[in-house]
Amino acid sequence: MNDLDRSLDALGKMTDAPAVIRDDALVAEKSNDWWVRGRLMRRAAAKTRAGAVLRPANTRQVSCALAWAQTTRTAIVPFGLGSGVCGAIQPSSGEVVLDMSTMSSLLSLNEESLTATVQPGMRGSEFEAWLEGRGYTMGHFPQSIHLSTVGGWCSTLAAGQFSTLYGNIEEMLLGCEVVVPGGDVWRLPATVRSSVGPDLKSVFLGSEGTLGVFTELTFRIHPQPESRVGQSYRLTDLRSGIEILRLALRAGWRPAVTRLYDATEAGRNFKTSGQGQPVLLLLSMGPESLVRAESAALAAIADSLGADPMGGEPVDSWLEHRNQIPDIAALIDQGLVIDTIEVAAPWEKLVPLFESVCADGADVPGMIAMSGHVSHCYTQGANIYFTFVASESDPERAVVLYDRIWTMTMQHIRRFGGTVAHHHGIGRVRKPWLREELGDAFELLRRVKRAIDPHGIMNPGALFD
Repeated sequence: MNDLDRSLDALGKMTDAPAVIRDDALVAEKSNDWWVRGRLMRRAAAKTRAGAVLRPANTRQVSCALAWAQTTRTAIVPFGLGSGVCGAIQPSSGEVVLDMSTMSSLLSLNEESLTATVQPGMRGSEFEAWLEGRGYTMGHFPQSIHLSTVGGWCSTLAAGQFSTLYGNIEEMLLGCEVVVPGGDVWRLPATVRSSVGPDLKSVFLGSEGTLGVFTELTFRIHPQPESRVGQSYRLTDLRSGIEILRLALRAGWRPAVTRLYDATEAGRNFKTSGQGQPVLLLLSMGPESLVRAESAALAAIADSLGADPMGGEPVDSWLEHRNQIPDIAALIDQGLVIDTIEVAAPWEKLVPLFESVCADGADVPGMIAMSGHVSHCYTQGANIYFTFVASESDPERAVVLYDRIWTMTMQHIRRFGGTVAHHHGIGRVRKPWLREELGDAFELLRRVKRAIDPHGIMNPGALFD
């Protein structure tokens, strides 16, 4: 019996201890997320896994686990459903996974003030279905909604497909309860709006399990929209589509869906897109009078820039298929290297950024396609969601190729003054560029980490070396 096993035996005897699970299959299942590089590495080298899984049922048990971890200096890796794609989940044999999936209850619904409080392990699709059954929506629809938890959304600063209307997760979270190393429970109350010092919940948003563990979350919710109108357009080039979106946001319109596909992705997704033409999807939602006005204004902007109307069917098709995710493991087994990289930049930088990444990507040996689409828009700019597909059957060379494509893309986004991560977080894949983007402020982030987690027990290797 090793030191970790003895320590886990002692934990299991404590009052309010979480369930301690050492079953090999379950521990292996909880030892990885969806990071493509991690999958490539597991083809090239031996698999690694955590030493055990802890499964708390309530806040007291989370507190007990983090107090034990602090005392024994055991690293803790918080885990929702493992849908992350940046390598935030990669525990070693001396670390334990804190599986939050059992804490998945709805705690309260306030229909007058439009708030809902939920435990962090609730599956996103189940939370949304519960709200929809009562006439509400959170308005947060990431592609991983069936595979992710509400706690995971907050840990990675997630953005949903309807974010241009409803906002991102930081605008939806009103308050939370969080447990920090040593077992202290901090409650950051939900308020309409408050100016009592810094917004402390923002310290934990996007921290990827490196500072503490969410145990309760209170979100802003909305009534189900009264009306919806979808419209789509065939474009002469990507630049005209970006200009349509810029002018729409500048005028104050907030369509729920603002998706602009380049010619490659339009041809892949829409048979009616024509040859080599980008496609723009717009979806307006809300009160009928507002939707009517917004859809008419959007149509006028599109017409002024020569967009060719395609009707609402492409939007309906996208809504039906939007959460389908390719079988990455099968594609890797076929010798493909594939991933997505979401970044964001000011409006004036989007076209040159897109063109430079796709041009340099095309020159990478083995590259099959480097494409992109815009899917989240703001008054100041938008994101670009790059997708690359390359070919390399040798496992070790596949990892090298993957790193080369990511490095090339990150270098371009830094050169154009954008952000290296729009909504998937940092994990391990973006760590080298986190420090570069934050500059001197990286030291502030490191001081926060040292203050809250002085022994470095929370998810070591994610965000920080």
